[in-house]
Amino acid sequence: MDAQQWHSHFDARQRRAALWNYAMFLTGIERIERALTAVLLAVPGHAERSFLATQISDEARSRIFFERFLREVAGQGNDTASTLRAAERHLTWGFRQIFGELDRVAEALRKKPGDRPVLAQAVSLCHVIIEGVLAIPGQHFIQRYVEKQGLLPGLTRGLSHVALDEARHVAFGMRLLRDMVSTSKDCRDAVIAMCNRTLPWMVGVFVPPGLDSSYSERFDFTLADVYAFGLKSLESKLERVGIAPRELMLLSLDDRSLSYEERAERLLVLVRAGVIGDDRREPRLSLEAFEILFDGTARALDAAVAASLGGPIEWDFTDAEPWHVIVTNGRVEAKPGRAGTPALRLEIASGDWAKVALGRSPARWALVTRKLRVHGHLPAKAKLAKLFN
Repeated sequence: MDAQQWHSHFDARQRRAALWNYAMFLTGIERIERALTAVLLAVPGHAERSFLATQISDEARSRIFFERFLREVAGQGNDTASTLRAAERHLTWGFRQIFGELDRVAEALRKKPGDRPVLAQAVSLCHVIIEGVLAIPGQHFIQRYVEKQGLLPGLTRGLSHVALDEARHVAFGMRLLRDMVSTSKDCRDAVIAMCNRTLPWMVGVFVPPGLDSSYSERFDFTLADVYAFGLKSLESKLERVGIAPRELMLLSLDDRSLSYEERAERLLVLVRAGVIGDDRREPRLSLEAFEILFDGTARALDAAVAASLGGPIEWDFTDAEPWHVIVTNGRVEAKPGRAGTPALRLEIASGDWAKVALGRSPARWALVTRKLRVHGHLPAKAKLAKLFN
């Protein structure tokens, strides 16, 4: 019945979008299945090893399920190898970065199974980031649609079983990670470093080809819905393992007084502007993107250091109107336009500043390559490195 409904009830765009989504599921599960063997050999307790053995079995069963769906329903390939090859072309930039990192961490763990911080990174990536933050929202919205429409009963039933397995895996990983984070500063720092490294890639996992909104809207949800769901899930899980969301660089720049839906819409503005989501794109900033970036810049500035400069900081963009930051009564404000007589003037292209502001490009590299030129008195210039928290 699923194969019949795939052609009779789904239009071409829906088939393309579902194929894109579940191709990433299949490839991701296959990669996790391999990585978990390294985690199994590194965990210290018998109970943990026993659980991971059952998880590897779960992943193998889920891989076979998605493989059969792609082959028997969506017509992708004629055996395991050819179906995986067919799925390869649907992988996003963010997906490739996330799973490249998973391969790297798993290999490091195989070489040093006693390295607890590396184990903490592997668990945070496998159980929290991939299964808890990416996989669950990735399947939630399409599953909701097919259940509501009464379509693809085989897929629907299988997804329900996969979701139960994922919930069990995430709960195990959260408990293990909480124990490591609470008892070891090195493990805690390693997890924060992993989250900082992968958060921009998480955003990129869900960016559809050509930013085509029909990949989600054909199933009655938007990319902003996915980001709001994932952001809420990420922050909740961080807090449960003992890490405050503000400890992550990108989350510290965000206005957490806004709703998750509002924050997701702001994130989507930056995705569309090419600031985040795919590092192969060059940023092209809209006015709204400038406003969001400078809202984050104001949050990142150390107000005391900025006030000690004796004047505003001006961004003199080579390809856009200038912006400036001032400190009034200890409060940092970012505004469009010139600053009058700035204590520091930063000369840079807007796209290059966007890369620096979100961590895509180190500020030091921008200085060395002279993409960033700093003007001002020597005492003010000497404080530049201390300006940003």
